[in-house]
Amino acid sequence: MLKKILGTAGARLIITIISFAVVIINAQNLGAAGVGEITLVVLGITIILLISNVVGGGALVYLIPRFDLFTILVPAYFWSFLSAIIGAYTLSFFDLIPRIYTHHVLFLSLFQSLASTNLNVLLGKEKIKQFNFISVFQVIVLIGSLIFFFFYLKQVEVISYIYAMYLAYFSSFLISAFAIRKFVSFKGFEQFDEAIIQIFKYGTYVQLANLMQLLNYRLGYYIIERFLGKPSLGVFSVGNQVSEGLWLIGKSVAMVQYSRISNSTDAIFAKNMTLRFLKFVFVITLGLLAVLILIPDSFFVFVFTKDFSGLHRIILSLSPGILAMSVSMILSHFFSGTGRHYHNTISSGIGLVLTLIFGFTLIPEFGILGAGITASISYFASAVYQLIVFVKITKTSAGNFLLSGDDFTFIKNELSEMIKRKN
Repeated sequence: MLKKILGTAGARLIITIISFAVVIINAQNLGAAGVGEITLVVLGITIILLISNVVGGGALVYLIPRFDLFTILVPAYFWSFLSAIIGAYTLSFFDLIPRIYTHHVLFLSLFQSLASTNLNVLLGKEKIKQFNFISVFQVIVLIGSLIFFFFYLKQVEVISYIYAMYLAYFSSFLISAFAIRKFVSFKGFEQFDEAIIQIFKYGTYVQLANLMQLLNYRLGYYIIERFLGKPSLGVFSVGNQVSEGLWLIGKSVAMVQYSRISNSTDAIFAKNMTLRFLKFVFVITLGLLAVLILIPDSFFVFVFTKDFSGLHRIILSLSPGILAMSVSMILSHFFSGTGRHYHNTISSGIGLVLTLIFGFTLIPEFGILGAGITASISYFASAVYQLIVFVKITKTSAGNFLLSGDDFTFIKNELSEMIKRKN
């Protein structure tokens, strides 16, 4: 298990580094306004992906061990097409994406949705290595294509980034489709009706929670764009991406945790794994956050240009929320992996209400610093709710949240097993 976590963490590290490099390239060449425009396009794709993932998302990981794959893959693909078409035109109608990119958002979200469905199949089959490889390959294609358009063809404009996304998302879809082909076989439609019911039952809970969580993460983007404009949105989005890079460990651990818990019926195993992971993720994220806070603003100006001054203050305002969300990730995957998705929905709903209240109050008054404070309040409240529910369900005492000798023994044993397998 530790081998899977380290492999996932390594893949996540590569993805984070490359994604950070992409942010730098965009910032230095397109400026704050260009980054702001890209942010709205990517956010539109992300919203559509969440709608698509009602059928093809995390619920698949939970249902794959319980149903024939073909039975749940067909509705997932169909829903991807439907979500892309309706989602793109709806976002465009309400001016939530730049209208000149409506069709690009449609096709990009479709390719990304299909690829995401395939990747969730790999995750449900516990093919973590293949999942990681394809995820890394996608960002490599993205940055390679971006460099080609910007520096070889000299096409330094937002549309070049969109073309780079086409190449990355479509490549990911093709490779992931090839990777899952051996798991797909037609066995009839006997379970089809039941599968559809279960997909929407679990998928609706999961994606309603994810959609509200996305709004917790990104509703501030729309408020910033409305009151402060795209340049301010570009600055805040870069600060946000730098801060969220600290979720590397949490995301890596949570993905393996979810896969393991979903394929187990042992409640004690799920509780102990969650506690152990939560403690280590919290400590590691806290250490990384301390390092990030010590970086002066002059360094960020040097890296991203003077258009992005003030990033240090944004990172400070986001810090409490970043730490709280590292805990929330582990708890969210405990609830999802044990079929209690509704707790994530409630948690995200609490955060969303606070985002609405404080977002429209603090952002117009304090600018992008207010957006960071709003995010921290929202993330912290969501994590507190999840923590209270987890303690109540598992009957966990306060002392169980402290690092113990057993936790370190577990890591030691896992490392020993890894070394033995290699030898």
